[in-house]
Amino acid sequence: MKGYNLIIASAGTGKTSTIVGRISHLLNNGVKPNEILLLTFTNKAASEMVSRVSNIFSKQIAKEIMAGTFHSVSYKLLKELEINITLKQPNELKTLFKSIYEKRVFMDRSDEANPYDGGYLYDMYSLYLNSNNSEDFTSWLKEKNSTQEIYSLIYEDVIDEFNNLKKEYGYVNFDDLLTTMLEVLKDKKFNFKEILVDEYQDTNPLQGRLLDAFSPQSLFCVGDYDQSIYAFNGSDIGIISSFSKRYPDANVFTLKKNYRSTKPILDLATKVIEHNERI
Repeated sequence: MKGYNLIIASAGTGKTSTIVGRISHLLNNGVKPNEILLLTFTNKAASEMVSRVSNIFSKQIAKEIMAGTFHSVSYKLLKELEINITLKQPNELKTLFKSIYEKRVFMDRSDEANPYDGGYLYDMYSLYLNSNNSEDFTSWLKEKNSTQEIYSLIYEDVIDEFNNLKKEYGYVNFDDLLTTMLEVLKDKKFNFKEILVDEYQDTNPLQGRLLDAFSPQSLFCVGDYDQSIYAFNGSDIGIISSFSKRYPDANVFTLKKNYRSTKPILDLATKVIEHNERI
């Protein structure tokens, strides 16, 4: 079914088979493999699904599918567009950030909260990039910890110098892959007929904006309200919960048959999670 589709699939209900089946359906109905984008939260999951597709069709067809994490797919597409970037390891750019931070002087405020150290500020800025809903860093920080607002001008100065240096040398980290891709998509469109998203419940606001920026003709998302594990990276359960509101003509399906657990175990699990947040 073309359009915006959300599949609610708890563990053991055949989530991977459903995604592979959907890709097979697309290929059998004339969609070219390079018109399919598969986004997962681990490259291992993407490789497994592509491998299953190759068993049904061929390795040649399967390898033409653009598949991987949000970060790896963004990196591939940016390289295809010959955008000059050098992906650095997180610890390398964190060291650069800390060296910039250490040049700043903080006034002694014995009656106030201590400022974040450079490493923690780097992590907070990363969380901001992934979890903000279009507010600026100072506003976001104030909401998270109002005692740090007094240092916001210094923090922003550190962040500005850090971003300028990265731009000067063409360095990017994993967050930059997504923000750069988001900027590129303002002018460049890719011809993906359908985008499939695995573990949709772990999507964070930055990834959600990136997904929308691709302007998918058809969207097929698979997830489960009760399996979100990426809160540390800003994942927002509200994204999957608001799917029907954000896409008014969306279809929501639920896979109910479990191939992994017996009924007593499922009944017990249901009692434990029945009060979790839902749509």
